[in-house]
Amino acid sequence: MNPILVDVLRGESCESCHRGALIALNADGKTVLELGDTDALVFPRSSLKPLQAIPLVESGACDKYAMTEQELALACASHSGEEIHRQVLSQWMQRIGLSPANLECGPALPFDKEAAEQLLRSGGDAAREIHNCSGKHTGMLTMAAFLEQPLAGYSEYGHVTQQGWMTVLSEVSGINIFDMPWDKDGCGLPAIALPLAAFAKSFVPFLTAHKNNTKRSVALSKISNAMRAHPVMVAGSNRCCTGVMTNVNGLMAKTGAEGVFIAAAIESGIVIALKADDGANRAAEAMLGAALRHLGLIDATQYENMRQWFSPPIINSQQAVVGFVAPSKVWNSLNRI
Repeated sequence: MNPILVDVLRGESCESCHRGALIALNADGKTVLELGDTDALVFPRSSLKPLQAIPLVESGACDKYAMTEQELALACASHSGEEIHRQVLSQWMQRIGLSPANLECGPALPFDKEAAEQLLRSGGDAAREIHNCSGKHTGMLTMAAFLEQPLAGYSEYGHVTQQGWMTVLSEVSGINIFDMPWDKDGCGLPAIALPLAAFAKSFVPFLTAHKNNTKRSVALSKISNAMRAHPVMVAGSNRCCTGVMTNVNGLMAKTGAEGVFIAAAIESGIVIALKADDGANRAAEAMLGAALRHLGLIDATQYENMRQWFSPPIINSQQAVVGFVAPSKVWNSLNRI
C-alpha cells in the first residue's frame, strides 16, 4: 500500500488523507527521491502531452507551418478555454486550412468558470475547439496534414499520428509502449498505461536537451522553451501548471487527469513524476509542492506564493477557514536532499 502523502486537516485534526507514489530522477536517470510503488502502472493522461508533441517538431511539421511558440505550447496544453486560448487556436487552424469540424474531441465548455459564464451569457455553447485538449488535437491534425495522411480518423490508435508519438514514447521510456494496456482518453485519443518510474525516465532527456544539437534534443528544447515562455497557454488563469512555471524559473510542469503530475526542473536537472492513488487533483498539487520544497527546487517564500495549490485552505459556507490540505508527516521524516 502506498504511503499517505497528503492530509486534509479540519482544525488540527486529520479528516481525510491521500495515498500516492512519487519518484524524482536526476539528469543521469538516477533516483534521488522515491515514495510508494513506482513500478505500478499509471495512465499519465494529459501529462504526456509534451512527449506527444515531439513528432510535431522533430518531423519538420512545426517549421513548415510556421508554428509560433504560443501554438506549440497550446499543443502541449490542457487549456482553460479562455479567450487567449481560443484566439491562438483559431489563428493556427485557419493558417493550416483546418476548422473545428476536423477536431475529433467532444464539445466542451471552458474549464475556467468565468470564461464559461461569459460564453453562455453571450449566447455561446459547448464546442470542440473549447475542449481543453483541442490544442493537442490540432497538433495531431497538423502532423497528419504534413504527412499527407487522412485527417478523418486521426484520433484512432492505428493512425500514423498516434503511432508516431507511441514510437517516441517507447524510445524515451525504455519500454515497448505497443505492448502496454490502453483505452480511449477523455478526449478520444489513446491513453497508454506505463510504470510511473518509466514515465519519469521519459522526461529525463528534457534536462540535457539544451546541451546537445541532435534532432531530438532540438525538438525537446523547443517544446520546453515554448511551455516555459507561455505558461498561460499550457493551462490558464489560476491553474497550477501556469502558476508554478510562472513562479519557478526553469520549471516545466504538466498535470494529467486522475491525480498525475510531471515536472522537469531544467536548470536544476531533476524530473518529478507522481500519482495520487484516488485521482484527486488537490492531492497531486500538494504532492508536487512538497517534492519541490524537499528537493530544494523552491524556497519557503516561493512555496508560500503558491500555497493556493500546494496547501489550499478549506473554506466553509461562512467563508471561514476551517482547515487545510497539507503534506503529511511522511515528508518530515525524509532526509533533506
